[in-house]
Amino acid sequence: MGNGGYDVLDQRLDFRFAKGLRSYTATTTLSARATQDLSAFDLDLLGPQVTGVQVDGEPASWKSAPNGELVITPTKAVRKHLRFVVRVDVRSDVTDVTKTSALPPGLIWHEGFVQALNQPSGARKILAVADHPVQKAPATFSITAPADQNSVANGKLLSVRSSGGNTTRVFREQRKIAPELFQIGVGPFTVLNRKGPHGLPLRYAVPTAQLAAIEPQLKSFDTSVRFLEERLGRFPGAEAGSYITPLGGELETQGLTMMTASHMTKEGFEQNGTDGVVLHEVAHEWFGNSASPRRWSDVWLNEGHAVFYEGEYSEIKHGAKVVDSAKHAYEQRGNAILDNGPIAAPDPAKWTGDSAEIRPYGDAAYAGGALVLFALKQEVGAKTFDAIERTWVRRYANSTAGTEDFIALASSVAGKDLRPFLRSWLYGKTLPAMPGYPDWKVGPA
Repeated sequence: MGNGGYDVLDQRLDFRFAKGLRSYTATTTLSARATQDLSAFDLDLLGPQVTGVQVDGEPASWKSAPNGELVITPTKAVRKHLRFVVRVDVRSDVTDVTKTSALPPGLIWHEGFVQALNQPSGARKILAVADHPVQKAPATFSITAPADQNSVANGKLLSVRSSGGNTTRVFREQRKIAPELFQIGVGPFTVLNRKGPHGLPLRYAVPTAQLAAIEPQLKSFDTSVRFLEERLGRFPGAEAGSYITPLGGELETQGLTMMTASHMTKEGFEQNGTDGVVLHEVAHEWFGNSASPRRWSDVWLNEGHAVFYEGEYSEIKHGAKVVDSAKHAYEQRGNAILDNGPIAAPDPAKWTGDSAEIRPYGDAAYAGGALVLFALKQEVGAKTFDAIERTWVRRYANSTAGTEDFIALASSVAGKDLRPFLRSWLYGKTLPAMPGYPDWKVGPA
């Protein structure tokens, strides 16, 4: 995924939905700067039909490769260091998930709602993108849909215009955003606007038919932001909130967390521990959305942190001891966590079947990443650990960073070389001994 030869500077994504929301046309307009001379270059696209390509306003030729690469050849080569604009028009059906047993990545329709499931590589199944976090850039989203449907996307709502039975809403995400974090929502929902800590805008797109049942639980987002700000510093974005649908899927889509409607009811909170899930997804605003992985193998920095802070929240809120959860993961799941390879070096050859669609989002990134952070906290102490965390999210805000960056930063803040310790956890084929708990035994294999 992703492409070399250029850096994306800005993204504009225009969607036009037909009546019934079962099909759409879309236009990608990317502003980029060439990092080398380009006689041709690639974008990522897999599925939608291309209807036109332009580079700097001139028609360009293209070829769709089976591996999901859209090879674009401009009429004139783009010279190194120069800015250029590429536009790709596509059309496609929206995937009806009631007609498939699997939950496919991309743009999907369920019970009248359109939503995006992009992690890790679904955006390329919607429209042409540079589908890698290292190419994240500010984005404008324009959604045109029948006037009887609402629409929402990442970022601040800039304008609303109605014409010919359709309504167009334009949103702007000024922070850099990776395609895996795009959210496109259309359907019969109501948008509620609230204020969070220090006036942070909180926006919720809630199914209108379930508004009364879901609204009381929305305060969990405010609670999560406050909990995490106490530990990590100011919320890194301009807005927070959620797009809640019947299908859902719990995803950290930037500034507009995806949640499942049935889980957001009072009963859902009680049965599914949804407040912890909300905390987990909001934690991604710091880890993954703001400080994004430089390589896909760095995804433990996203998920390990989200699981770790979900555990800390659950201890304070529900009395579920973090040490007990860490011990259970270490002893009861142990080496099984590493089935797909080391925590920071998952092996693509070990991913098979349906799970291949979501690699590298495996157990090593989630439970394994949280164990690494628990071990680090035992090794350096709570005060130094908190300083490492705050320094990390501040230094790499609105940027990308990798595993070796984290190791170097942790060593610098701690004032000692943590490379042997962290590398044994992150790249080892077995879990090392847990600091402070020599009686813990890894298992099962």
